Amino acid sequence: MADVALEVDSFGLFVYSTIVITVPRQAGKTTLDLASSIQNALLGKKRRTWYTAQSGQHATEKFLEMVELWEECGIRQLAPVARRSNGSAALPFVNGSKFRPFAPVEGALDGKQADKVSLDEFWYWTSQQYAVLRQSFSATKLTRQMVTGQRPQTWIFSTEGTVESTALNALLEECRSAEPDPTVAFFDWGILEDDDPFDLDRIYERHPGSGFLFTREGLDAFRAEFADSPGEFARAFGNRRTGATERVIPVEPWKRAAWNDPTPPAPGRVCFAAAVGVDGVDTTITATQLHGPGTLSAVVKGGWMEHTYGALDKLRELRAKYPDAGFIIDPYGPSAALHDEAERDGFELIPVKTADAVAATQGTVSGIQNPSGPTWRYRPHPKLDAAAELATKRFSGDGTWLFGRRASVGSISALESANLGSYGIHHLPAVRAFQLG
Repeated sequence: MADVALEVDSFGLFVYSTIVITVPRQAGKTTLDLASSIQNALLGKKRRTWYTAQSGQHATEKFLEMVELWEECGIRQLAPVARRSNGSAALPFVNGSKFRPFAPVEGALDGKQADKVSLDEFWYWTSQQYAVLRQSFSATKLTRQMVTGQRPQTWIFSTEGTVESTALNALLEECRSAEPDPTVAFFDWGILEDDDPFDLDRIYERHPGSGFLFTREGLDAFRAEFADSPGEFARAFGNRRTGATERVIPVEPWKRAAWNDPTPPAPGRVCFAAAVGVDGVDTTITATQLHGPGTLSAVVKGGWMEHTYGALDKLRELRAKYPDAGFIIDPYGPSAALHDEAERDGFELIPVKTADAVAATQGTVSGIQNPSGPTWRYRPHPKLDAAAELATKRFSGDGTWLFGRRASVGSISALESANLGSYGIHHLPAVRAFQLG
């Protein structure tokens, strides 16, 4: 990777301004990043190389690990005294160059010179976070080439991410496109799409660290550490996003819970629920009614949209058509803005707290898997099927859990909406009757 990433043209300038590396855990990326940062710092006097990760604390901790690695390498006379103080940690070189960590926040590198910027654990970042940070260091990189005579570089390191990894996902889409950016060097390590993510022999075969940084027996030990989270193991060591292997709703019970009878359910009050996907990637509105011993949910016509725009208008339309209906929206997370909009528009929303969401989730899962027959039913819809496949657990206390957005590898807004609706139908506000004065 270094051989390609550090290629120079006929003028001695780096060919690539951006290096994107997706790689499994235990592959040696820390050593590569340290080596390339030191190499960059030694290209000339008073150069500046920077490192950050998912937070300022993580960046400092990882940087200090790299300092320890440097001090063990036997050539520390090039940078004999490292600074470890929080806020001023640095590896200063005898030529006046410095390698430093920084926090990934707005303005972090404003006014700073940058010859190499390393962004580690990039899967934690959203597109908004990346855009804000990039503004901080991009301006100085534009003028830096004129000062030093060398093209600055940005190195991006990460394993594959989740649905919340909007910065990484967008970047990988560009890198894997038919016409990638020629100024980007892209390295994509991991198992193939058709590989079994739990075939340890295959993972060992495809992992760049196998035989160098761990043995085949060592991979067994890593797998044991992820016994309760097989999907996370596939992401961490196969470098592949996958949700199908970690279903919290088994396939067969989910299929049995589908309600395919075209006959409309018996008349009754309805609860409309709305949920927004992470980063506003989509919005789903469902309708839930009491049905037999349980509930029946369905995505309303036109109730799934590839954004949040128009969601409030759709809710207004439903309110006008069904004046006795209840409405429920999660006041936390990605749906918070829609919840606020609806409240300001006069919707009398059913209150829901985290404990209520936990209770709803347990009720949904147990209703689907009821041994006597499903009591939580749904009208088949592609977005519901996809969400049920992708949904994973997010623990919220002593053994309690909800459907986890971050650990899921695609939007689960349809399932979240139906889940909330099945809670809301049991907590509808009383119908206000006319009173004669």
